[in-house]
Amino acid sequence: MLRRGAEGLFDTQQQRSSTAWQRQLAGVARAQFVTAFVVSVFVWVWQGEIIAFSVLSGGTLVGLNSILLARSVVGSSQVEGADGRGVLYRSAVVRFILLITALISANVIGLHLLAIAAGMFAAYVGGYAYIVKMTSRASDESRIDES
Repeated sequence: MLRRGAEGLFDTQQQRSSTAWQRQLAGVARAQFVTAFVVSVFVWVWQGEIIAFSVLSGGTLVGLNSILLARSVVGSSQVEGADGRGVLYRSAVVRFILLITALISANVIGLHLLAIAAGMFAAYVGGYAYIVKMTSRASDESRIDES
């Protein structure tokens, strides 16, 4: 038996929508990982291993943060009412604590925090470029469907 959810969609439509969101958000994380890797390869040639590993670590932190954010967004969409916001708030606190812990750990093991920040920036730029590409593709497809 099909049930309508809070958004007025049937369960199968919500699952399909959730799967599409997960795929898109996984694509963002993948773009962030790839961007950080490419930048770290260039940095390795230019600056050496420690700086390159720091850049890669920053990009990895952003990618993992994106994956955790995606999980919480999908989880909050499956919860009805104000509990969905609670899922997002708890996720934000957990992600912040994990990020601070990772940065402290990176500093303790000798990675360069400025290079980690550069890797984070590069990963965010890669994720943003992916989102712009996907949005423009979806916009182009919707124009074709309307014709």
